[in-house]
Amino acid sequence: MPFILISLLLQVTVVIHIIRTGRDRIWIYVVVLLPMAGIMAYLVAELLPEMLGSRTARNLKRDAIKKVDPGRDLRARLDALEGADTVDNRRYVAEEYLRLRQFDDALKMYRSALSGIHGDDTALLMGAARAADGAGRAVEVLELLDHLRTTNPSFQSAEAHLLYAKALESLGREDEALTEYATLVTYAPGEEARCRYALLMQRQGSDIAAKALFGEIIARSNRADSRYRAAEKEWIDIAKRQGTA
Repeated sequence: MPFILISLLLQVTVVIHIIRTGRDRIWIYVVVLLPMAGIMAYLVAELLPEMLGSRTARNLKRDAIKKVDPGRDLRARLDALEGADTVDNRRYVAEEYLRLRQFDDALKMYRSALSGIHGDDTALLMGAARAADGAGRAVEVLELLDHLRTTNPSFQSAEAHLLYAKALESLGREDEALTEYATLVTYAPGEEARCRYALLMQRQGSDIAAKALFGEIIARSNRADSRYRAAEKEWIDIAKRQGTA
């Protein structure tokens, strides 16, 4: 029997099961739009939760639904905000906008939450800085992070430091960016900071130093496990291209 026919029969069977057992109807779309993957997700998340543990099953169900309906959580957060206009609900909406890469909307929502006693909130300022970075608003990134550093002097974050260095670089303040990157690469996890530092050095004519840093990235990736290489693939690939150019 052709594979396509088997797949169709499985889909029909699972859809009937979803309807008869009163499961969430979103699973019908998951199964129809993601045939084999959707069926497997449904079986594991809905029928075999005791084998995986309830948290794993819930996570699998959530991830499968997000693939089919990525805006579902955002709509739920917007409904909650309409019912109760609180700072927490604004933050949740902003986080969903950020997840969906709707950076301007995320920044606007974070800005609306940064008021009154919450004007110096670390999590809100960091979220706003992420959104401003995604929206390409480097000046606002610096403004937000300068405010964060002033109002929370003990706060330290490699992510915030990287956002700051990137903003300086995008504004053409390359010497300042080099200084920030030089410090950042001594403690930041991952390869993005090292790769950006090497690219900037290369652009400024420091080819030998840049190639040495690209070489470090490649050597580190060769020693790392597959999970690390997958997570840092974008920067490892750049290092390999530039290191052999």
